[in-house]
Amino acid sequence: MEIPEINKDRLLHDLNAVSRIGLGEGGSVTRLVFSVHELRSRQLLVHLMNLAGLDVRVDAAGNVFGRLPAGRDAPAVLAGSHLDSVVQGGRYDGPVGVIGALEAVRTIKESGLRLPVPLESVCFVGEESSRFGFATLGSSLLAGDVTMDDFANAVDAGGTRLEDVLSSFGIYRENLASLKRDPKTIKAYFELHIEQGPVLEFKKKKIGVVTAIAAPSRFRVVFRGQADHSGTTPMEMRKDALVAAGYLITYIDEVCREYASADKGRVVGTVGAIKVEPGVINAIPGRAELQVDVRSITASSKRKVAGRIKQRARQIARERGMKVELLTIREEEPVALHPRLISLIRTTCEERAVPFEVMPSGAGHDAMQMAKITPTGMIFIPSVNGVSHNPTEWTDPEDICLGTQLLVETLIRAAHAEI
Repeated sequence: MEIPEINKDRLLHDLNAVSRIGLGEGGSVTRLVFSVHELRSRQLLVHLMNLAGLDVRVDAAGNVFGRLPAGRDAPAVLAGSHLDSVVQGGRYDGPVGVIGALEAVRTIKESGLRLPVPLESVCFVGEESSRFGFATLGSSLLAGDVTMDDFANAVDAGGTRLEDVLSSFGIYRENLASLKRDPKTIKAYFELHIEQGPVLEFKKKKIGVVTAIAAPSRFRVVFRGQADHSGTTPMEMRKDALVAAGYLITYIDEVCREYASADKGRVVGTVGAIKVEPGVINAIPGRAELQVDVRSITASSKRKVAGRIKQRARQIARERGMKVELLTIREEEPVALHPRLISLIRTTCEERAVPFEVMPSGAGHDAMQMAKITPTGMIFIPSVNGVSHNPTEWTDPEDICLGTQLLVETLIRAAHAEI
């Protein structure tokens, strides 16, 4: 079978077109979920799918599907990622997988190659947690792995609740299950993504074959002390909520370093956002809120570390005579990817003599949700200096093209394979 070759110029042109949406200072990109910029990026994708002659569908949450039908009705092979970004992020995290999947599907369509199953290029909404603290929204809804109760503590910086945003789209508790896709309609899912880490570049490998995906525990910690005058309140009489938060931040770093080795689960922990009230220089902080992200490829290690952090938060509050609230945002389990799809990706690399690394993913992806309802595989391409979620995020265009070409071949293999 002759394998069709992608149109490299078209792939990079469309990727750059997406990159210009939400472009900011220093080359940064900001496309928060459900923002005008993020909506515009999905509108551009719909336009490109229509130009490619795909059957386009947008579900109630905003997930976009471009379908290449087959000669018979059969479970489809899907490929995709996301277009939303972090605040002042890079141009490749997510869009490489979306535009790469589109290029793969339209390349196969243009070749005239007839496959036994349909193909679908997919864009999921809300993969990033930057706006609401809730990640992989669109794929979670598609997989049916979410309830409205899970949105209880998902609020953006302006006080807008995720549940209210979804309600404005007509998504309510009573019809949430209708967004779930029947697993019988999906044969497999693939995601092409930048590594977002230094391993491939360090080992001089062109491709990462992903075996498993680490998962986060995300929660808010709210210390409630006493706001007082900064000049008249003696140190021994203070209930400074920010000082309490500072002690917890230091502890999070310490306990995660304790569990950082491979044999202890490679746990990482981050306090990515802090809110302080009243937030003025001449008042003792009476309220301090932390958003905590703990991740590991080992479920037991993640649970143990998150439990120790929460226990320490309660202890700090008791010692300093204040109250603390612990509010869950998202609790997920690490996911192993499908052995058959891992084998398909490896075989594709071996036949092209492409050097690859078999590796886990420390970052979360939509693939972790899709793996709950269908066999799932991931292809990594290198990130220069391992940088991501940053305006300097960069992947060599030739690596993007190589990853996309391998995706074409892997989709064709998966379409014919018994999985």
